[in-house]
Amino acid sequence: MIEAREHIEIDNEALALGYTNCQAETKEFFSGSLWMLGNYSSSRRKFIETVLHNIIRAIGLMELDSSNGLSLDVWHEIRDDLSDAFLEKYTTVELAALIDTAKQFDVPKEFLFNPISGADTWIRNRKFGTFEELETFASNMGGSSMAALVPVLGFVKPEYEVAAIECGKAIFLTQVVANCVNDMKQNRILIAEKDLEDCEVVVHRLKLRQGGDSLKHLVRLYCSRIEKIFYEGGKLVSYLDFDAKRSVTSMLAYHWRLLQRMRLEPELVLSEEGILNRSDMLRLKSRHLLGMEGNIPILPEDDHHDH
Repeated sequence: MIEAREHIEIDNEALALGYTNCQAETKEFFSGSLWMLGNYSSSRRKFIETVLHNIIRAIGLMELDSSNGLSLDVWHEIRDDLSDAFLEKYTTVELAALIDTAKQFDVPKEFLFNPISGADTWIRNRKFGTFEELETFASNMGGSSMAALVPVLGFVKPEYEVAAIECGKAIFLTQVVANCVNDMKQNRILIAEKDLEDCEVVVHRLKLRQGGDSLKHLVRLYCSRIEKIFYEGGKLVSYLDFDAKRSVTSMLAYHWRLLQRMRLEPELVLSEEGILNRSDMLRLKSRHLLGMEGNIPILPEDDHHDH
């Protein structure tokens, strides 16, 4: 049985520390991607990075061992801590910062809980039988995280949730494929078991970074599925205000390029150097800096141009 965790008093100094801690961890975790938020002021970025910290916490939970019912205990504890925080009963300064952000920007609660629920699904089962199961997991982890981000990034039209979930899901699944070999080396196989079997993939060969036709088939299969999700997720930009449109378009451009590179050269997932080369990254960053994030086919017609 879990002992009740002690609640702490939160004043302005403690809240400021919570934001500082969330930002520090987010900057370390997303060190190669935060240029996509470069068009925001530092005062707005602290809120954005605090929401991003919630997905970092969920990903961290995936490292836990599920033996002896630990997953249930962890889920109940994290869920209860988050529930209590909405009632202004805080166990950490980081949770205080998250709830302060959620209340200021009216972030729907379920989009903060869903990534934690997704992580719990993983630590209970440690596998996905079908792509549909993986897709549900990606919706909870990536989709809900994007839906939680939208109010903080800024939107001009309501009912953005479906497009946001598809957008975050496509981004998350792209990362799953890009990191599949590194994950396998850590004994974390997110690729659906049925797909591994149908494509005749031998996991221990991938752990040794040995490719072949089976890997090419698997990567291209996933790329074709994820492309369709990107076209739905790209619709999100139509709901966003100017700054949010710039940042989300850069996120989409980066992951779209990542997906296309893997589709053309599937064995890039074996590389320890990463999928995108220096030229790819320089071009993406430069376009964002210049406000020219558009011109990718997954955007709706009205937004399919350089900003």
